[in-house]
Order: sequence, then C-alpha cells, then structure tokens
Amino acid sequence: MTEVYRLTENIYRIKHWKNSPEREPLLSKYRIIDLRPDGTEPELVSRSEEPTASVGREGLYRLAFTLDAGEHGGFEIRLPLDPAERLYGLGDESRTCIEKHGHLAGMRLENASSYGPVPYLMSSRGWAVLLNCTYAHVFDVAASEPDLLSIRSDKGALDLIVFCGTDLHDALYLAGKVTGRPVMLPKAAYGLTFIHNERATDRSVLDDALRFQDRSIPCDFFGLEPTWMEKFYDFSTEKKWNRERFELPYWLPENYYEDNSWIWTLNSMGYALSLWLCCDYDLFWKEEQQTYRDEEHTSDALAFKDAHLSDTIRMDGITKPDEPWFEHLKKFVDNGAEAFKLDGAYQVNPHPDRIWAGKYLDDEIHNLYPVVYAKQMKEGYAEYTGRRAMINTCGVYPGTQKYAATWAGDTGCSVGVMISLMNYAMCGHSNTSFDMNSTKASLHFGALSPWMQHNAWSNWQYPWFGGKAVEASYRTYAQLRSKLFPYLYSYAHIAAETSLPMLRPLSLTYLGTGKYDGVFTMYMLGDALLVNAMQFDVVLPEEDEWFDFFTGKKHTGPRTYSYKPEGVYGGAAFVRAGSIVVLQDWADSLRDYRPDALYVHVYPGKDASFTLYEDDGKTYGYEKGEFAETRMTLEGNVLRIFPRKGGYPDMPRAVDFRVVWHHDDGSEKTVFVPAADYADAPAVIEAL
Repeated sequence: MTEVYRLTENIYRIKHWKNSPEREPLLSKYRIIDLRPDGTEPELVSRSEEPTASVGREGLYRLAFTLDAGEHGGFEIRLPLDPAERLYGLGDESRTCIEKHGHLAGMRLENASSYGPVPYLMSSRGWAVLLNCTYAHVFDVAASEPDLLSIRSDKGALDLIVFCGTDLHDALYLAGKVTGRPVMLPKAAYGLTFIHNERATDRSVLDDALRFQDRSIPCDFFGLEPTWMEKFYDFSTEKKWNRERFELPYWLPENYYEDNSWIWTLNSMGYALSLWLCCDYDLFWKEEQQTYRDEEHTSDALAFKDAHLSDTIRMDGITKPDEPWFEHLKKFVDNGAEAFKLDGAYQVNPHPDRIWAGKYLDDEIHNLYPVVYAKQMKEGYAEYTGRRAMINTCGVYPGTQKYAATWAGDTGCSVGVMISLMNYAMCGHSNTSFDMNSTKASLHFGALSPWMQHNAWSNWQYPWFGGKAVEASYRTYAQLRSKLFPYLYSYAHIAAETSLPMLRPLSLTYLGTGKYDGVFTMYMLGDALLVNAMQFDVVLPEEDEWFDFFTGKKHTGPRTYSYKPEGVYGGAAFVRAGSIVVLQDWADSLRDYRPDALYVHVYPGKDASFTLYEDDGKTYGYEKGEFAETRMTLEGNVLRIFPRKGGYPDMPRAVDFRVVWHHDDGSEKTVFVPAADYADAPAVIEAL
C-alpha cells in the first residue's frame, strides 16, 4: 500500500508498506520532526496498491518514486535524477565533497568518521527529501547506477518527506518547517569560548580570566574538561564537584551561588561557565513518558521465598527511569553553569546488548541518541531557568539544529573540518564550529565561523604561552570576533527565521552555477563576508567585486591567486561590493555589553540592504516576537537608516551610528548619525 499526504503547501509525506503499516518512526513520534507544520492534520492526497508515488512543483518538475518495502521491514526508494542536477546535504557523514552526485553515503553515526549523518538531500532544481528513519541506511546518489538516487535500509518503515521548493534556499526554508529552525544561542555564545586545560583549578581559571582582560583579549565562555567532576568521566547522576580542584566550603549547600563561590566571582567578571558532560543514560524513558515500576513475582505455592529473587533486576546501573537526566544537573545550574558540552563519549558507541526504555533495540536508537540528548538538555535548562543555554554537541541527526550548537568533534582544524561545516550548512544547520588552536590559520578560521571555540584540554596553547607573535594574533582575532557581534547576531536571526545558515558554501550563494562545488577553503559568512581559510588559494567569485576586509582596498587583481597573509593574520577575508557591515567596539565580554554607538561600514557597488537585529540575548522571548530591527538600505550612493521597529523587555535606547564609507583605494570617511536622526523618519546619508 502506498499513501501520499500533503503536510502543508509543497511538503509531502510518502509511506509504503506490504503487509501492514509499521509503527510511527521515532523521529516523528517524539516530535523531533513535525509532521503537522501548520498545525492541521495532513491531507491524504492518494492511496494506491502500486509501489510508486509522484509529487512535484507545477511548472518546474515532477518526481517519480519507485518504492519497495520488505516483507518484514526494510525498504528501497528509487528516484531518477537529471544528469545536470547537483545534489547537496547528508550532513557530516564524510569529508571529501560538498556536491554529492556520484557519492555513496553510509548513514550511521560513527566516532570521528561520521559524527553527523543527516538523511536530508536537496537538488539544485529546488526539491529535497528527508528520510524519516533512525536505522542505519544508505544514500546511493548515482554511485552505483548513473543518474539514479537509491535510498535503502535493511530495517524500518518506508517513510519519506519531500519538499518541493524552487531553489536551494526555498528547499531549506521548507525543510525547516518540519525539522525546525536553528536555535538562537545566548548572546555570549557568539563570542569566544575557551576550554581550559584539564589540570585547571578554580584559582587558575580566575587567574586566566584576569589575564584575558589584562591582555585585552575578549572572551565570553570558560569551559571545564572532565576533571571538574569528583569521579573522572562520571556517567552517573550522582556526580559532584572535584573539591580538590574546585572547592566549595563543606558547610555550604550543594547548589550554593553567592560571593563565596568562585563561579559567582567568574560571572562578576563578565564570563559564563561551560561544563563538559558524558552520558550513557537511558533518555528514552522520559521520551516514552513512562515510569519504570518494579513488579513483585511471588506465589503462595512456594515453600521458600528468597528476597534476592523477588524483584525485577535492571542491568542498567546508571539510569533512574523515573528521573529525567537533567534533574541532577539543576544543582550545577544553581552553582552558575550556563553551558554544557555534550561529549561523544559512549553515546557514539554501539550498544548491541541494550534495550532502551525497555522496548527499543540499539540499532533503532543509535543515530537518534545525540539529538534526544540535546533536546532534553535544551528543554530542561529552559524549563528550569527560562533562559537559553549554550548546549553544544558533536553528534548530529535531523532536528539537532533547533536544540544545540555543534562542533566538528575531536578532529582538530583542517580542510576536512571546513567541508563538514559546509555539509551541515547544506542541511540548514547554522551554529557550527570546531576545536580551534592558537596558530594564525586556525584563529582566522575560528574567528570567522558561526561560533568560536578554542580547546586547550590537553595542551598549553594559551594565548600568552606561544610568544608575542601568537599572542598578538590571538588578540587581533578575539577583538575582531567581538567587533563582529552585531553582524553575526543579525545573521543568526536570519537562520532562525529561514534556515539559511550563517556559514554558506559558495554553491549556496551562487545558485545558478556549479563552478564553485569544488571550492572547499572559501565560504560566505552572511551576505557580505567572503572567508578564505586553511589554504591560501583564493577564488574570488566573478559575479561580484570585492574589498579586502583587512586593508579596505578594492581588489583589482586576478580572480584566482595565492594569498599571502601578513603580520598577525592567518588568512584572507573580503567584503562583497554592495554591502553593509555593522560592527561595534570590542568589549572584554559580550554578556552584558550594550554599546552606545555602532559602526555602519558601507562598501558601495550594487544596491544592498541589511537589518540590524536585537533581542535580550538570554531568553526565548524572540520566538514570541520580542525583538527589534533596524533596516538599512544602500541604493546607488545613498544609505538610508530606517526607524527601529519592535521591542523587547528592558530594551536600551536606540544606538547612535558612525557611518564609514569605504573607497576603492582603501580610504574611508566617517559621519556621525545620532539616534534622533532616524527615530521617526529615515536618516539619509549620501556618499561621503
């Protein structure tokens, strides 16, 4: 039997089975993906005994699927491909390519080699598919047979979501209605996160906090490795602080947070704290909304009753089925923790002998575990505090983007890591990063990524231990990161509204061509910034003119060349001619920073627009419309700044602007625009 449902306009669900329909896949059962995106029941479009289904976009394409379901589970989906169409997506299942035509992808979470298999594939023609399945499966994208997409699994139900968009951007927008939009991280998360060496103590962390400020190196989150716990790698819900390293006077309560606390002192300096976590907990009792109940097994006919044999015995010695995982973390939140790094430890391992929630085998749970973990952490923190947490994870599956940020796992910094971030972008996942180190090239890539993280867990690559040149480069990039906040935060909001990610492969910017499919070391960060990182072979897109972001000069040389970074810099960055880039003065930390003035950098060329976004930076009020926007347009040689619209609790006054007009030779002129000038009508600034 084949059924096709219309979930909402241009989104369809295709189901096929032989004997009887299988139970609801766990992705949709747990509402990780939403099959009622507009709040109404799906509309049955067709029901047939034929193993085929056809959906499409009128006037653009028609997709004809051939379906085959096994007698006892498992399936294959076949779709003819146009030889000219280009395919993107699948997440971080491999790090060799961005365009997937001719690629064979095994979709199973594996440590390091496949941190984030995402069964989402989209076409340059505008359509996309999402497989509603958590079992291991294969996307054969014309690897075995020319111009044929085959999706197959040995287990599970044939359940496919089809998005009929007009281009890649539209496909991502439609997919986001089902999988969810990227979450807005707390304001401070878009600054620098520094993870301390695992030998850190409370005093050394506070000393480092002072060093960062004394050396004018902005930083926002401080992270601790597993040694913050009394028991190294404590998977249980009984974990406690390692009091030899992070002392809390014994006479104070476990959830103490006042002036005797080192975390209180750290927060008072403007920093937030992140704690490393490992987890092997059975999270699915909570998802099933069940409570485990012991059952007594006795009989009056027995002459002898042994108490050791009277109760149900659970082999899982960690999980408390009636206690959600987040419950034991509340005391650490009370202590002042505002972020959690969800390490891959054990959750990426196979558990072949485990039955989750008393009913699911590991082959159905394995891919799903990381996203359920992120879901419960995000929701648990929000319910307990009313605020956003900085949750970050290396394990990814559909839906992760609406719960957490991600980093590229324990794989350092490389071109392969850049490819992984680009492939996540092609699935609508925006808040991505990696483990940066203190080399110039890595600092450059890190500072110009969606979020910035330096992991010093097993080394001493602190900014001040690498010599004066390293420290100067570190300072430059940390300050640049802080200055970029208004620009980055505004594009984080666009991602939260549209699923168009902050970091974009060139193929996601220049939609009409495939000539950038092999460009792995350059990407757009928002609409304006073109970043070159890790290698110095620059490919400037011919569709636009470009200004050097560091010198301000308009590029007039060849489009393809080898760039040589000078001084403190570790790579190239360019601004598209016809752009508006809003920056701020750097601050020690972003957490409570509210600048009185911002810098509006104008790079003339084409007409352009930019909308400056603001919210409280801490709560989920933005999801209810609690935010403000200030629109700016560039038409020819005229910049207009429109009155601020919207608002949110405790919103500060509108800022003054310093408009900086860039010229081809690298010179610039600045004019001051007070907030009063655009309060009631647009401020008009002609070319300076």
